[in-house]
Amino acid sequence: MISGSIYVLDLILAHQLLMAWGVLGCALVGLLLRRWRWSSLTLLLLGLSVWPVMQGRVMTLPRVDFASKDETVIRVITCNINPKSAFWDEDLDALLDLDADVIVLIEVPPELNRRIRRFGRLDGTRYSRWVHRKWVDQETSPGFILSRWPIEREETGPDPQIAQHVLHTRVQTPAGEVMVGLVHPLSPRSTERWGQGNAAIELQASAIEHTLLQSGLPLLIGADLNATPAQWRARMLRGSGARMSKPLVRFGASFPAGSAIPEAFKIQLDDVWYAGAVRPIAWDMFDLRGSDHRAIAVDFQLLLE
Repeated sequence: MISGSIYVLDLILAHQLLMAWGVLGCALVGLLLRRWRWSSLTLLLLGLSVWPVMQGRVMTLPRVDFASKDETVIRVITCNINPKSAFWDEDLDALLDLDADVIVLIEVPPELNRRIRRFGRLDGTRYSRWVHRKWVDQETSPGFILSRWPIEREETGPDPQIAQHVLHTRVQTPAGEVMVGLVHPLSPRSTERWGQGNAAIELQASAIEHTLLQSGLPLLIGADLNATPAQWRARMLRGSGARMSKPLVRFGASFPAGSAIPEAFKIQLDDVWYAGAVRPIAWDMFDLRGSDHRAIAVDFQLLLE
């Protein structure tokens, strides 16, 4: 309840599911010792603690079939391409080959930013249509939404602060019209940065509600929250009506990629969040050579009214 204001406490919640396994073990020991009241109370509290992580999540999804894609499917790929990557050109080519309808690039390296905006890096590719989020020192990272289909920037409300932190676009895909967004609060390396990022998430939540109300269209958001499903930022987005795509029964996490850290201790910072009349039907995660984040690919299907 108070972790959004207390940086260290919220970081501890990043491994809430790991702690939950330990609590479950204690409850099972209590049952074996026939401590019924203690065990029942422990299981009740355990259920309450994991509910924020499970809320609105699907149990399981198949992996994305990159070899083929039906026209009724909307495929979105999101990736923190890493501003320090020396392999950004190679990674971008790999992403462009995956038959996505939309690619969300987060925390784009300065050189790639210049190549796309000034030197036509995407000209002649299937993703020559794009919308850019500018870099603002100590506030926002540069990002792009690349599209195979007609795309235009969407107004997110009258507040200029929202316009600075939030990028929402309208995309005309063969499967139907959707809104696609980008969210990336800066890494919380201090209590001050944590507060700034939380403020950006509050603006994003307000923009999600505004976009859903004004457009009536499904909204798909490529996100690196720099926070996990149990933390305050994820809870704030859920409160706006958005949901994570990653299925509960899928081992592994998106950060840090290419690390010797055991998989169980990695954390899920990245996902494609969704809201409105749409549902995920396939989900996958894969490594890029130059990024310390795994990229996320999700296939969505529009729900008929």
